[in-house]
Amino acid sequence: MGVLQAAVGEDDANTAPPVGAAHIEDDYLTVTLLSAGLAGMLSRRRLAAAGQHTGPGDGLLPPAWRLGFSRLWWRCLMEGVPPFENDLNLLAMCTHPLVAWPVPLSLSDEDLQSSLLADGELSPLAEQGARLAGADVEAEWIENRVYEALRRVAEVNGGDDDCAVERIYAVLRRRIIDHPVLTDRELSRWEREFRCVNSSGQTYVRRLVEVAYVPRPAQGKQQYLRCTGCKNTIPDPGAACGTAGCTATTAEQKTANPLAVLFEQHRATRRFVHDPGLVENRIFDALVGDATLDGKVRLTAYPGVDALDLLIEILGTSDDGHPVVLRTWGVDAKDQVSARLLGRSFTWPDSIRCDRRFLVLPMHRARHPGYVGDLTAELEGRVDSVEVVDEERLTRMVKATAREVAR
Repeated sequence: MGVLQAAVGEDDANTAPPVGAAHIEDDYLTVTLLSAGLAGMLSRRRLAAAGQHTGPGDGLLPPAWRLGFSRLWWRCLMEGVPPFENDLNLLAMCTHPLVAWPVPLSLSDEDLQSSLLADGELSPLAEQGARLAGADVEAEWIENRVYEALRRVAEVNGGDDDCAVERIYAVLRRRIIDHPVLTDRELSRWEREFRCVNSSGQTYVRRLVEVAYVPRPAQGKQQYLRCTGCKNTIPDPGAACGTAGCTATTAEQKTANPLAVLFEQHRATRRFVHDPGLVENRIFDALVGDATLDGKVRLTAYPGVDALDLLIEILGTSDDGHPVVLRTWGVDAKDQVSARLLGRSFTWPDSIRCDRRFLVLPMHRARHPGYVGDLTAELEGRVDSVEVVDEERLTRMVKATAREVAR
């Protein structure tokens, strides 16, 4: 709490909610506004810690926080609950599960178990809310730079060949998921594979790594622990990796052998690129690894340079013996803590034609009671013709359809 208290001015703490506030019904909007406000405060704190000036109005609380404060204050008043006194009281509340807040919030049971702050940082629920509001500037900036660098490597190395551009993008997107830790030796091999350089003579793939990773000086053999499931680094053998949905319970010791630099994924790369990509990798590997699907199913990872996560084509054979596409399924996999917020932010790209559209959930989300129902209810009337399924059901459907078509 101490780091956030410095952002609260006396005038802000005593500001009363506006007179004539409307009836508050949407508690998800309130949570989203508070999350956006917290993201703004934390961004200012990080800039201040780095010795950077954040501009005029540094001492003012973010507008989203003020509006969220006002909505919640009036909500308390309408429920007959004594409103919290000031911003510091509300900041303290943000460290507790929402179910423990003095006013009952109309949120899913799963979301009520979350707080908005955890160990001085945004909780996963607050991160999702802040990103929905477009307020988690730091996280979005890093994430956008990583994807921009990925596309640039693919474009310059693939040239005018659209298929090559898509292939290179998919290869490097997968490598980021497979390599939470990277050595300068491995990067040199990537540079020999993707040789195009910018005007400064630096390869575009090196630029990608500099954006997505943090360099650590290191020479000779370096040992570290990583989770056997998601491959994320962990501090000690008894520690849980903390990656959502990772079921691995063991750690393994790995040895890296850099010449001078060891690259570790930036926190934002891990949270918003690596970890969400695990579910799409599992789906891809489950289908590619099934030999019975050879010649019956064609998979394209990240078609349209990441318009979707996976394009699945069910194949048949024409009268003259050539393969033909009989059915085309699009897959967009999502791993987010709040089903309601996911439903509000989800859109389907129109750039790729699909016979069926699937929003695929990892098993650890789909198994939560009420998650699928909440997501489906939120999508209704917003996004048409999208089927919500879990990853295991999707792979079963693909295999069953391929067998059916082959008859």
